Amino acid sequence: MGIETAFEEYIEYLQDINLADKETRLKRITKKLNKTYYNGNDSEVEHFQLVGSLGRHTAINGVSDVDAAFILPWEVYEQFNKRSGNKQSQLLQDVKSTLLELSPRTNIRGDGQVVVLGYTDYEVELLPCFEEDDGSFLYPDSNKGGRWRTTNPLPEITASEIKMDETKGHFRNVCNLLRAWKNQQGFKIGGLLIDTLIYKFFNENTKYNEVEFSEYPQLLKEVFNFLKELDKDQEYWLALGSKQYVYNKDGKFVGKAKNAYDKIKDINNDSNEMYTKMQELFGTKFPNHVQDQFEKSFFVHYASKNTEEFIENLYPVDIRYSVEINCYVSQDGWRDRTPLRHLPFLRRDKRLEFSIEPLDIGPYEVLWKVRNVGEIAHQNNKVRGEITEGNLDKHHHKERTEFKGEHYVEVYIIKNGVVVARDRIEVPIAIHKTNVKV
Repeated sequence: MGIETAFEEYIEYLQDINLADKETRLKRITKKLNKTYYNGNDSEVEHFQLVGSLGRHTAINGVSDVDAAFILPWEVYEQFNKRSGNKQSQLLQDVKSTLLELSPRTNIRGDGQVVVLGYTDYEVELLPCFEEDDGSFLYPDSNKGGRWRTTNPLPEITASEIKMDETKGHFRNVCNLLRAWKNQQGFKIGGLLIDTLIYKFFNENTKYNEVEFSEYPQLLKEVFNFLKELDKDQEYWLALGSKQYVYNKDGKFVGKAKNAYDKIKDINNDSNEMYTKMQELFGTKFPNHVQDQFEKSFFVHYASKNTEEFIENLYPVDIRYSVEINCYVSQDGWRDRTPLRHLPFLRRDKRLEFSIEPLDIGPYEVLWKVRNVGEIAHQNNKVRGEITEGNLDKHHHKERTEFKGEHYVEVYIIKNGVVVARDRIEVPIAIHKTNVKV
């Protein structure tokens, strides 16, 4: 089975989004708001607009937030704009109170510019707004005392749909792949920025409008090369369709793209190694029809157990926050603890303490994974790889170096049943580091 089939299967998996439950809730929300603000109108669809990645058709399986807009009548704007104080906050609170009547057990909060409804496996971020004559939306921003602001998502949706048609769906596919990539690598980049940059890529590389799936390895080389050449310090880009500013949070994606490009740039597009590299970039859900026979032979030869677990098999993954693992190395007789990142490699019998800083995102869980790699790990039947809680507290985990190998530790932040942040740190014991963390 060729690489083209692997990409087809993987993209089909990414686009398999279960919207049935979400659509049912959104209809109930819309009906309640219509009844309240439109004199008893019981429509489940009027004055509602799906926006964000779902609206642009570029979201992927596991998406943890639903962005929606509800268009209020201008009479409501006149009513609240006459008030004193933070009138924008008052409008958000009014919408929140209305929705609490519908779902009193749901965690509903006003959050700056939206009303957030928190369900067990995703959140709905509802933007109350007023439609201007040009189709843009005026919406409340309750931050810094409150003000009215404008957004224009409809041209972004239109531009996305047109580009999907022009590229026979490949624009959507690449936007999907980049979301899966950022989820696997564990860094933040906004969905609108992804779509904007890939829109720009296809505008500049029209030869890929009718690419075949067998050519996706080369397409991805070109995409990562395009991203790595961008200025990581650029403040903003102009969004597809609307030309609104899409701000660059930290530019980390540029370095990540360089790492991705370096991984695959010299790999033959249809070689067996390409499957392994695709799994490194996108995770174990990418079909690997050519298994790593070298690693597999260890399990057979030493009768060791494959105990590795993968977070994407346990939870949906939708990276929205940043987390970083710190590790300090110590041993008996040492006065100071040394950061692992300052050491080229480790010797045996060292104490390791891994930690993360607490995140200001409300309640969340923390899970850890320790994976031992190499022949000695199989000889001792200690490949590990189970996903567990920390053995000190949820923000700290301790280990001791034992045998040679390219080991690693990962951490996962779980909020509302979704992995929203992750990080990985290499732990090379008695061998020099081969990877540089970005």
